[in-house]
Amino acid sequence: MLQYRKISIIIIFILLFNSCKTVQEKDKYYFKKEDWDDAPINEGDNKKETLITSLEKNIQWLTKKSNSSYFQLKDIKFSTESYLCSSKKLLESLKNNENILLSLKNNFDLYKVYSDDNQDILYTGYYIPVAEASEKHSKIYQTPVYKTPPDLVSVYLQDFNPIYKGKVLRGRVQKNQLIPYWTREEIVDKEVLSRKNLEIAWVKNKVDLFFIEIQGSGLLTFENGKKKYIHYSSQNGRDYSPIGALLFKEGHLEKSKITMQSIREWLEKNPNEKSRVLNYNKSFVFFSLENDGPYGNINVKLTEERSIAADQSIYPAGTLTLLDFKMPPSLKTETNLQDLQPEQFRQLAFVQDTGGAIKGAQRIDVFWGEGNHAGEIAGVTQQNGNIFILVPKNVCNP
Repeated sequence: MLQYRKISIIIIFILLFNSCKTVQEKDKYYFKKEDWDDAPINEGDNKKETLITSLEKNIQWLTKKSNSSYFQLKDIKFSTESYLCSSKKLLESLKNNENILLSLKNNFDLYKVYSDDNQDILYTGYYIPVAEASEKHSKIYQTPVYKTPPDLVSVYLQDFNPIYKGKVLRGRVQKNQLIPYWTREEIVDKEVLSRKNLEIAWVKNKVDLFFIEIQGSGLLTFENGKKKYIHYSSQNGRDYSPIGALLFKEGHLEKSKITMQSIREWLEKNPNEKSRVLNYNKSFVFFSLENDGPYGNINVKLTEERSIAADQSIYPAGTLTLLDFKMPPSLKTETNLQDLQPEQFRQLAFVQDTGGAIKGAQRIDVFWGEGNHAGEIAGVTQQNGNIFILVPKNVCNP
């Protein structure tokens, strides 16, 4: 009991210290109702199948929620029951080849997200990278993939104050005090978690695993031909620090040319600097090993271009959104040059994931899929745009 009392004291201090700042941050955005006739939507038949798939998955997730539960987006509130009903009607219309815009208009209201300082939404992208792996440690496979350690303590701050909904404090208990958990350097280089039976696989390239951490999920290909997904399980509680910013600060990369591809290339050309640069990001991710995937943080299988990661204290899990931004230019693999003009990306997507760097109303991360092509798109996605939320109409009855 003593250790929990001391943990509580620490949390109360943090809440008192940060409460004013947090309220101000959450007040920087608002929702405004818009007319569907002016909606920037471009849903063609060529992407209808992925919309149906993602909608079905979201409906399955909604059916598991309590009938008395509800969605709260600042001053907008609607019941899960109403949302489920509107979603089923939308799905029925899609399968019957009815007009999608008319169906949306009949079942949902549209709200645009605005910020008090007129900031646009910043869109980034993520994907499922692939890494060569083994079930056993060897000279070739030396980098461990860790599952969540039993001594990692997660404290959900909303249990102490509702304004901290979605905020989690992580650490470990030492001498009855909650202290920060081990850093990346301590875990990777000093091997503080080794020989504790936490390894679920071993990968060949530590940079591959690092980028899997950033994406939150990955696909491991084993020597015997087996394939397994690893999914985000937890994190050490340390702040995420982008290594691209470090490489820019030190003059190694130009700001306009910082992508996952350019960062990876620099690391491979400078092996002696690899550990130092990677350890700049003290955040470290723990994984679970799965046969299927990829899954978001709400255990819904992600659909490419239809699943997004967002701050779920602002955009609740399962929320239906309309994305509006310019697609990043495509990459020519053989030349690594951006050569195509961007096109407007305007389609429906669901909040089914989250991320350590995705904080606030102005940050959205789009899931682009699996493999190298998706990785190329994700690597250059850094576009400004708008986002809308869809709110079920109250007239909808089950």
